[in-house]
Amino acid sequence: MTTIAVPAWLPAEPELKVTEASSAILTDVRAAATAVSDVADWARANGAPADFSGDAAEAARSAVTTFAADTDAVSAALERGALAIDEFLTAMRQRRTEHDELMERRQTLNSEREDLLRRIEGATEEQVPGLQADAAQLRSRFAAYQRDLETWRDRVDADEQACVRALAAVDQLAEGAAAAKAPGRADTDALKAELTRLGTDTDAVFAWWNGLSEAERNALMISDPDLVGNTNGIPTGDRDEANTSAVQRDIEYLLGKQASGEELSASEQRWLDNAQSIEQAVANAQSPQYADLGVDAFVMAYQPHAFGGDGIAAVAYGDPDTADHTAVYVPGIMQDGTQIDENGMQALNLYEETVNSMAGEDPPRTGSVSTIAWIGYDSPNFNPESKMPWDLVDSAGDVSHTVTEANAQAGGIALSQFVDGLNSTHTGGDQPHLTVIGHSYGSTTSSYAAAGGMDADSLVLIGSPGASEGVHHASDLNMPAGQVFVGAADNDPVSWLGGEDGLLPGTWDDSLGLGADPAQHDFGATVFAVDNGEEFHGAGLVTTGFMENHTNYFDDGNPALASMADVVSGNSDAVVDTGGRTQEAHDYLYDWVGGEVQHHVVQPVVDTYTDVRDGVVQTYEDVRDGVVETYEGVRDGVDDAIDRTGDAFEDAWDTVWPPRWP
Repeated sequence: MTTIAVPAWLPAEPELKVTEASSAILTDVRAAATAVSDVADWARANGAPADFSGDAAEAARSAVTTFAADTDAVSAALERGALAIDEFLTAMRQRRTEHDELMERRQTLNSEREDLLRRIEGATEEQVPGLQADAAQLRSRFAAYQRDLETWRDRVDADEQACVRALAAVDQLAEGAAAAKAPGRADTDALKAELTRLGTDTDAVFAWWNGLSEAERNALMISDPDLVGNTNGIPTGDRDEANTSAVQRDIEYLLGKQASGEELSASEQRWLDNAQSIEQAVANAQSPQYADLGVDAFVMAYQPHAFGGDGIAAVAYGDPDTADHTAVYVPGIMQDGTQIDENGMQALNLYEETVNSMAGEDPPRTGSVSTIAWIGYDSPNFNPESKMPWDLVDSAGDVSHTVTEANAQAGGIALSQFVDGLNSTHTGGDQPHLTVIGHSYGSTTSSYAAAGGMDADSLVLIGSPGASEGVHHASDLNMPAGQVFVGAADNDPVSWLGGEDGLLPGTWDDSLGLGADPAQHDFGATVFAVDNGEEFHGAGLVTTGFMENHTNYFDDGNPALASMADVVSGNSDAVVDTGGRTQEAHDYLYDWVGGEVQHHVVQPVVDTYTDVRDGVVQTYEDVRDGVVETYEGVRDGVDDAIDRTGDAFEDAWDTVWPPRWP
């Protein structure tokens, strides 16, 4: 009997228990390390109180010095621990990749085994030698797989043991103190100074950052997470880790104050609102509405105290460092860091529409996508930290920037630098197709950035109050030919503000306004179809005009969203040009005002006149009918009286005179 030895079926190797969710541990450790580092810095900067002298001053200085040293020891220990955890998580990402590759090999080997068994089952005696050779080769490949699997298991175990040893090496105060004084400890002051010096040169920042050791990067992320997380040119993953730690640190600190019974000040409450909005923006990616997208969120900017508490915030959905198509969404008036979660949902809608539109093409188109909600400038808004009686004055002054371009001009510079950072950190081979989408006042900000040379591939302006001073045509925006796109709803009141002249041409307000209306036909942009929204009157200016017609461009079903997705994915040839407006933007406003006069003044007067007229006519008709009825009654009464009198007279006459003469 001939025997053909076939290797045994290969079982699946269990998934690693350490997943991406485990990065939350690193975030917590970094947040704790940052908090302790802040305390150590405070202690080093503060000695004895000013009114202490002599032995009391010396004792105070000694106590503070001891406290600072102990705190620094804890900080150094946490720094070492964070580095160990970071290295372990990095290793686990590599092990997961290796695991996936091994499981693919396993599936292929098991499939070949099944094929061999089928061939053996129906084989003739002449085919046996060939089958034995095939089986021997397959056994060799199975053995190689088993060796590689065992090596992989050993690596996982070694990674775990290395992390445990590193953590155990700093679990005592004395060990932390030794780590604090170790000659190889990163000089974070020098690192901070160099990163600050590099400033806005994003290519230089990227090269410098990648030249640091892992220990140096880790130390700087702990000592100065706000600097690392908000510097353009630092890779997105590292910015996210630094900012997420800062967010966690702030939330724990502020909620801790509340839990202890302290009432947060208005500034602290605003600070907490900023931090929790960022936290919610990240969580939105895993909400039931968007969970099927399987997209990761990255915190790319977090400065809760910027612009008087309005804050700076940016969240990316999908990693822009590796994405083929990246979009930066710039919101407009009344948007600040406390609304990054809501603006993040707009970016998620755009992400979903873009991915779905690419999949729906014939043939389907592949490519990764990242959409970013960016509030990195001072959008005109109410000042959250101003005090009475000046709060109304301050807030009115801030909101008044809606009709001026100062904030947009400064924001354009910041936006351009942010885009430079995205281009510098992209590591996915070719540079991404990068689109900037400006909404409302954000469109003016985006136009300023583009006119100043922003390095983007496409520009989309929606609900725009104007394309900024000095921009008269799409060609002034320095985009590639045909890559300026505009969407403007006819019933969006913000889009009525654009124009080279003020609202009253030739008067004082020519200095106001935000530039040419980019939706005009002669502006030269591709104007795509939008949902024009409902007409509105009176209070509807806010509830319908601003709240619905001005904010619905990213809503599902709005043709504007589909067009923007085509632009983001590089399929801009599919965007249909409606030809743009032939009526001046201000004329929409004048028509609406005229309609309001008609609706609220003329029509009520007409209605009142009609009611009065109808009342007079009705009264006249009632009087007339009464007179007629009275006349007819009198007439009928007289007739009756005459008839009765005639009859009586006739009767009396008959009795006096004979009926006929003789």
